[in-house]
Amino acid sequence: MGLYQTSRDFIWHRFASKTRHGVHSPFVYSLIDQCIYRSRPKPERRFVTFFERLKQDATPLKGMDYGKNEETIVPVSVYAKQSAMPNFQVALMHRLVHYLKPASVLELGSNLGKSLAMMAAENPECELIGVEGNSSVAAHANQNLRALQLGNAKVVCSTFDAFLENDKLSFDMIFLDGDHHYEPTMRYFNAIKHRLNGGGAIVLHDLYYSDGMKRAWAEIKKDRNVTITIDLFFFGLVWLGKNQAKENFSIKFPASLLRIFF
Repeated sequence: MGLYQTSRDFIWHRFASKTRHGVHSPFVYSLIDQCIYRSRPKPERRFVTFFERLKQDATPLKGMDYGKNEETIVPVSVYAKQSAMPNFQVALMHRLVHYLKPASVLELGSNLGKSLAMMAAENPECELIGVEGNSSVAAHANQNLRALQLGNAKVVCSTFDAFLENDKLSFDMIFLDGDHHYEPTMRYFNAIKHRLNGGGAIVLHDLYYSDGMKRAWAEIKKDRNVTITIDLFFFGLVWLGKNQAKENFSIKFPASLLRIFF
């Protein structure tokens, strides 16, 4: 999707969404007030600095890009600049781990391990597994996790489909950050919702990346197993079977646009 369309979607979302005021669900109000709109906790500066330095790393990484279905050679710096999540977004993932206190997290689409590292750094007792299809990128992500001494996180080299077919673990929180198109997003969602422990959350990234992704998000909100969704534009948060009436929320994030420049 073009930059113009994405910008138009963002402007529309900004005007149409709410803050925590006017939200009547105690669960959602508390999540917004105590997690989404908080500035603390945030990742230690050394973790942020580590991944900022990767933007200068010219080391070539050769491996299979399953999104393009071709073998590529891409410098670390390109992955760090173009594919890694912005700091204000990984800060929210860090706070979600703090607030929701998952004992286990699955991340589908780990890239260089930035978001996985920021989540792992918040709670050393939480066990995190990342999945990355490109073998060189997965190896580099594990190297980064070791350098940061985050022994509670690891990246598995696998396609999402193969991992979900062969691994039967369940998780308290699942972060889907992969092929942002309709068919793969729905396929992964329908697989991971059966791997989610009771009360757990599914987090989807880049809801407005493509028309197909927007269509998938609209369908996920209608899923009969889904009771709460929160549209933050950059993220979609999903809960299954919460003890409340089905409700979809659209919330401004960040509360102040200045937070984008974290």
